[in-house]
Amino acid sequence: MTLATLQKWDVYIDRDLEQGLSDIDRQGQIEMLRQHIETWRETEWPQIKQQLSSEYNWHIRENVEPYWTSPGKCIFWQHHIVNVRKQGQGKNAPVKLEQVDHGYQPTSNGMPANNPSQLAAYFEKGFRLRPPENGVDIDVFRNAVPDEILQADLELEQEAAPIEYICTNHVDTFGFSSWKTYLKHCLHHSEQPAIEPPNEVIERSKKTKYFCVIHNTGFHGDRLANQHITHKHKSGVWALTLEQMLTNKN
Repeated sequence: MTLATLQKWDVYIDRDLEQGLSDIDRQGQIEMLRQHIETWRETEWPQIKQQLSSEYNWHIRENVEPYWTSPGKCIFWQHHIVNVRKQGQGKNAPVKLEQVDHGYQPTSNGMPANNPSQLAAYFEKGFRLRPPENGVDIDVFRNAVPDEILQADLELEQEAAPIEYICTNHVDTFGFSSWKTYLKHCLHHSEQPAIEPPNEVIERSKKTKYFCVIHNTGFHGDRLANQHITHKHKSGVWALTLEQMLTNKN
């Protein structure tokens, strides 16, 4: 594990503070900012990271966390290549443009990182949470093949297992040997699951205000839950409504 990976999230916490503050005011603002970021890290960031992984196939490596400058803003690294004008040798030699590689440099200020679609767009453009080492990303990665395809062999085995879930919402009765294959059936028919989920799914759903049982993803607040619905619709994928995802309807 590298030093860049181990560095704490607050290395650049003072990057966005206004200039000219006294030492006392500066320290006071940093401590207040730290408290706000700590709360945001515990409530919002885990959900954003999970959604980034499940819906955009961008996975943040273990022990890597953004360098936060405020709740929902962090420092990114970007590859800087600059064109430099250089005079050719000889009296009448033409001026040439040469590219000078300055490697990966941190952004001057924190950039928005408060929703998964925004983070995915940054990563697509080459921004990183840590500078690559020896040309290799140490912060994020993408699966070459979607998780559903990677688990295809497992599902084929499950199809041969005893029937555990039966759907009676149609003229024909459908039986499924796994919860996952039953959910795929529900997604195909755009219907809310009518069978009680396995215990581990129930326990997981209790931890968040909203839980999309179809995509096995939970959300603490309205904003992230609505983003999930919007993203699925834009992708041509059916999704539960906000009311259907509400875990406590009392």
